[in-house]
Amino acid sequence: MSLEHSFLAVYGVELPGADWVHVYDRLEELRRAQSPACDAEDVQLFTVSGDRGPSRVVIGAAVVGFEPGSCKSVRDFTPSPERDEAVRRAAVSVGHAEPVEPAWLFMYDLS
Repeated sequence: MSLEHSFLAVYGVELPGADWVHVYDRLEELRRAQSPACDAEDVQLFTVSGDRGPSRVVIGAAVVGFEPGSCKSVRDFTPSPERDEAVRRAAVSVGHAEPVEPAWLFMYDLS
């Protein structure tokens, strides 16, 4: 088995203590409940694995991948009120009780 490294910028929130299977199921229910004509941002599930402890659960409405040796300016990552609303709605849908403030999260994943 080999390890894969990835570095991502995800516009969303971390859901501390969340069970990724539960979050996945609720996000799928949310997608099925939306009408085909709905133009709401699609919110995706991300799990971040490291060498210690359980995976961290993140939901996000946008993702940018970084290739090895690449460089991007922080100015390229702007906030979005539409994405904020989509992420907040998804957080409520998956049962997250605390208010969330979406932002760009920079994640290094080792899985």
